[in-house]
Amino acid sequence: MDVLPCTPEEKLSYAHTGHPDMAAFHHDLYRGVKPRWWVMEQQPGPVNWAHHNPSPAPGMVRLWTWEALAHGAEVVSYFRWRQFPQAQEQFHAGLNRPDLEPDLGFFEAQQVAQELHQLSLPPSTKAPVALVFDYEADWVYRIQPQGQGFVYRDLVWHFYQALRRLGLDVDMLPPGASLKPYRLVVVPSLPILREAALEAFRSAPGTLVFGPRTGSKTEALGIPPQLPPGALQELLPIKVTRVESWRPGLTDTVLWQGQAWPVGVWKEWVESDLTPVASFGNGKGAIYQQHNRHYLAFWPNREFLQHYLAEAAQRAGLTTQTLPEGLRLRRRGNWVFAFNYANHPQTVPAPANAHFVLGGPTVAPYDLAIWVEE
Repeated sequence: MDVLPCTPEEKLSYAHTGHPDMAAFHHDLYRGVKPRWWVMEQQPGPVNWAHHNPSPAPGMVRLWTWEALAHGAEVVSYFRWRQFPQAQEQFHAGLNRPDLEPDLGFFEAQQVAQELHQLSLPPSTKAPVALVFDYEADWVYRIQPQGQGFVYRDLVWHFYQALRRLGLDVDMLPPGASLKPYRLVVVPSLPILREAALEAFRSAPGTLVFGPRTGSKTEALGIPPQLPPGALQELLPIKVTRVESWRPGLTDTVLWQGQAWPVGVWKEWVESDLTPVASFGNGKGAIYQQHNRHYLAFWPNREFLQHYLAEAAQRAGLTTQTLPEGLRLRRRGNWVFAFNYANHPQTVPAPANAHFVLGGPTVAPYDLAIWVEE
């Protein structure tokens, strides 16, 4: 998986921490591949392989370690024990300096070890939200993107960020996995729709949100005879008759709940007897819904998704909360972890009578708190 996109502003804001959704995204992705998983090479300080290699902010080695544990890691192992003073990796930090004296990361790792000695982590549980991730989709769109801006990992990143900013935990699943435990399922795009995936969508009791180009390809990478979304028409009676990709700066609007949302990159023309729940600026349908299934006929940006998925989640019985910039939540069992990537203190959304097992209601910069959820 390539590095996910960040804006120039985010790169500057999080230069010493990493983006607050980046590590979490990969923890959730690889937990979906292997439920029992380890972090084999946790960064203990500045590395040597990036274009630029700033020092992590004080506290980040501890925060990253706890974040991996919150997402279900069984082991967090640091690369490396000692910074090697020669050859290619001489600038890659270790828990110990080249002179064998402990470095900053050593003391933060030591702190986590001491905290774990005093605590007993609850077992991991399933998240209430599933994101269907498909490596094959990434390959299909690399082969035929039909527009320079249509990059699968970027589309997935928009959906994932929106969910995280709503305080929701996410399980990433392959197509065809059972969706019965989940109240909300997002499918950023699934071009080749096989029977196993279709059956999982048929039997899913929760709300399903499909992104553009779902069901748009046969296994031979052709257009389905019945037109996209192919076999998904069994669940959503819509037909995509034309698609267009847009260069940067060319935008349309989607009118949803009285507000115009700017959209670009990708747009689909849809025919259906269903009344659209949102329309493009020219009045043509942009979003269609039947029962618990939704289809977005355009490339949604993160801001729109944050509002749309918040409403979908709330209708599915989930509690959402719009988190401030840099603050993220993750649950493990009945413990709620709050991680502060910001350079200023933040108040966590815990009940007034919450029992904290680590930290408290105000989290310092690059710090965390854990409380028990009733």
